[in-house]
Amino acid sequence: MKSIFLIASLLLAFTINSQSTIDKTIMSGGISRSYKLYIPAMYDGTSSVALVLNLHGRGSNNLQQMFYGDFRTIADTANFIIVHPQGTYESSLSANYWNAYFGGAVNDINFLAEMIDTISTHYNIDINRVHSTGMSNGGYMSLALAAGLNDKIASVASVTGSMTHTFPSSTVNTKSISVMQIHGTADSTVQYGGNRSSKSIQDVLNYWVSFNNTTSTPTIDSIPNTNTTDSSTAIRYTYGSGTDNTEVIHYKIIGGEHTWPNSAFITGVTNKDFDASKVIWAFFNKHQKVNTVGVKEIEKLNFVSLVNDIDNNRLILKNVLPNSKLDYVIYDMSGKIIERNQLVNEMNEVETQSFNSGMYVIRVIEVNSSRINSFKFVVK
Repeated sequence: MKSIFLIASLLLAFTINSQSTIDKTIMSGGISRSYKLYIPAMYDGTSSVALVLNLHGRGSNNLQQMFYGDFRTIADTANFIIVHPQGTYESSLSANYWNAYFGGAVNDINFLAEMIDTISTHYNIDINRVHSTGMSNGGYMSLALAAGLNDKIASVASVTGSMTHTFPSSTVNTKSISVMQIHGTADSTVQYGGNRSSKSIQDVLNYWVSFNNTTSTPTIDSIPNTNTTDSSTAIRYTYGSGTDNTEVIHYKIIGGEHTWPNSAFITGVTNKDFDASKVIWAFFNKHQKVNTVGVKEIEKLNFVSLVNDIDNNRLILKNVLPNSKLDYVIYDMSGKIIERNQLVNEMNEVETQSFNSGMYVIRVIEVNSSRINSFKFVVK
């Protein structure tokens, strides 16, 4: 992933696809932190969608991860938003990295929590379907989020990552969380059997099997060896029937090295019998947080009605809930906030004459309950 040809290819591809990729920054812990959002063309803001965190490995960056562990074509058809955060530069490592319980000073769990909250204010995110995956150190960080941010994260998938021996023995709360681990037996960077700094992959599985109270004996399936030239085969282990229908799944790649299965960029023995991005999304799509009410459900409660008076450049909104406090936010199709304010009357007018021609989304939030109604409207 550090080779010149890969970086050149990434920059070329980024130029081609830049219309759907947005660079953002926030302040977290006194540090300016950046991330790249990928917004599929079919996203229009009217329905809540899943958010997938895709975290780079140590020494890599978010641009490289966007292409190496690529979910964009999947998002284009499944309609979810991808965020590619950037880790901090650690001088002792001479590399970008994530502090996944490594003992560093940077609080990446807080950063990623604040990033999720920020994205949720700009885009219609289903708070029950926020997931995290990553390569290597990004896999470590995803597993760290399963422990330190499982009030926000619905499920995680680690590719070639592990957990440190200082990983906490208990999580932030008692909510169970589904976990996927993809790892090669010939990985010399993050060794399958563990080392002085990291747990073995079996110990990682045992941790989450115990936490989720799944079956202790897995169902074992051999992945069809459809590519006989990739110097590897794959076996899937499924620990099911966990609390709240959670499961722990392990793709064990026999002979696989420190690579993302079916990546377009070959950096070692890379299994081609399955596509890691596709199986991760299918896994995420099965699992969401339970015992909470999602945006998709509360949108069914219509507490405001909208009329788009195009000829007079105004929106007319009627509040059907007397004495309720309503805030609204208007976004353009890139997710940029155009206007935010309160609806203070039963009948409210919002002027749109200063808006450029095009389509917009208005989200109305009932402050006391956080219920949301969303509408599309056009300015000509």
